[in-house]
Amino acid sequence: MKIFGLQLVKEIYMPIIIIIVSIVLEKIIQGIIKKTFNPSKKHKRFDARKLKTLRSLFCNVTKYVIWVLAILSILSVFGVNTAAIITGLGVASLVIGLAFQDILKDILVGVSILFENQFAVGDLVEIGNFQGTVISLGLKSTRIRAYTGEVKIISNRNITEVINYSLESGLAVVDVPVANDASSKKAENILKLNAATLKEKIPDLIGEVELLGIQNISDSSIMFRLVGKCKPTTNYDVERAIRKEIKDCLSKNGIKSSYIEVHNEK
Repeated sequence: MKIFGLQLVKEIYMPIIIIIVSIVLEKIIQGIIKKTFNPSKKHKRFDARKLKTLRSLFCNVTKYVIWVLAILSILSVFGVNTAAIITGLGVASLVIGLAFQDILKDILVGVSILFENQFAVGDLVEIGNFQGTVISLGLKSTRIRAYTGEVKIISNRNITEVINYSLESGLAVVDVPVANDASSKKAENILKLNAATLKEKIPDLIGEVELLGIQNISDSSIMFRLVGKCKPTTNYDVERAIRKEIKDCLSKNGIKSSYIEVHNEK
């Protein structure tokens, strides 16, 4: 009776202890991982993008390993022969491989994405017809959040082509339509002078804004094009800032822009 009572206590309390230890152990190990792969600190081998991705990946691996071991430990408390289960898994590895081949593909593709530096957490990417920021790269799937808040979860095996906007500097392109009644030479000189000052006013520019010249001529306007290199993923913000500066500059110098007139009517 005493042995039975001890066994009952063991079966009640040991699983609780195992779960508590697993939770604490997961938090400790993940804390070490987050401290080791801290993107805010400089690292000799990895940049901030890859550190974020490694941190996410290792945290996922840690979680799976700890809880698989925890489940096996709880089963052993109830007298289940876990050694036989592990041996059986070894014997049935081929069957499991066939049954879970998609999961294995997800894991292999995820590792390949990481070490080939296709993209990392924080990058702005386009996969298929969905564009957004990578918020996590796991063993099985990748999560991407769109600018408007939607989150798309993509199985890693389905990621075949990626457009990454964060690897290289961007290019801000702004077309400025000037009304035909304005002097094109005067407008060109004003735009050149203003373009030379934009780098100091717009922090995300990494080069001088260049006036390429006349892009197009129509019955109502002459189109000038300006371009400037900017930090990755900032091209839309930079284009908006350039438009504002150009608008103010043209207004001060009495140059009418058909672009401005149309937007004022709206």
